[in-house]
Amino acid sequence: MNIIIIAGCGRMGQGIAITYALAGYQIQLIDMKERNSKNFNLLLDQTITKLNSTLNILYNIKLIKKVHIKKIIKNISISHYSTSHKNLNFADIIFECVPEKVIIKKDTLKILSESTNKKIIIASTTSTILSNELAKYVKFPERFLNAHWLNPPYLMPLIEVSPCSETKKKNIQRIFKSFISIGKVPIKCKASPGYIVPRIQTLAMNEAARIYEEEIATSNDIDKSIIYGFGLRFAVLGLLEFIDWGGIDTLNNASSYMSKSMKNKRFETPKIVKNHIKKNNLGMSTKSGFMNWKSINIENYQEEKLKKFVKITELLNIKPKINIK
Repeated sequence: MNIIIIAGCGRMGQGIAITYALAGYQIQLIDMKERNSKNFNLLLDQTITKLNSTLNILYNIKLIKKVHIKKIIKNISISHYSTSHKNLNFADIIFECVPEKVIIKKDTLKILSESTNKKIIIASTTSTILSNELAKYVKFPERFLNAHWLNPPYLMPLIEVSPCSETKKKNIQRIFKSFISIGKVPIKCKASPGYIVPRIQTLAMNEAARIYEEEIATSNDIDKSIIYGFGLRFAVLGLLEFIDWGGIDTLNNASSYMSKSMKNKRFETPKIVKNHIKKNNLGMSTKSGFMNWKSINIENYQEEKLKKFVKITELLNIKPKINIK
């Protein structure tokens, strides 16, 4: 039987529990905070209420059927660490989902790792703290890594997996296999501040705030530009893929203009862009850039991408108006 244990009953812990329960796994949510029985029973009631509320939303948006709700709830047990620590060794994976404070994660990881054998993978879900920093609190760090889920985890497919320096390759493969089995898209990245998505996202959000602060556009129009422009485009294309499509030299020219006009170095291109230009690796036009395009039929590739784009515009009811008589 596939058993997933989640240490922490907050929003992320509940979200991961629902995600695995949807895929037929048995889940044990464990409360790691010291509290008396009265307070634990209060937490228990609150957690069950929140789980039911989320599942009803998933029913309302037609992701699940009404009959599924009771079955999913049945697959999720909730207990306190003091009464369930003996069950930890039955887990395939243990996810640490306690608050984003090093001291709390330190104590939790220490307890979890000292209570389990070295074959059980322990994965933090932090969005800010480096896996190498947390690994020093884990007994047998070769089974430890970070798995950064995006909210809401039961809908967002991407999971950023960041191993620590001691993580064994077989454990990375094991957690990838687990994520793929529940329909997720795991990617691997080094232990670096912000990983990938939060790093790019932070820059974009701060720039949006600056645009608003400078009174260049209203908050509503700034958000529309993301929903119907930036975000829509990158639902089909990756950032580096788009750079290659438009041309690395185009990015360099635009960045140069922005940097000079705004008198701010934050718009300057990194060295890799200038190095590509020196080598005449400009993207699709030269068959080489951030990606290798030599074996790809560009015309077929672009057509497939545009098909996906049209499908999204149809889904959002923003397909181009065609009125030819």
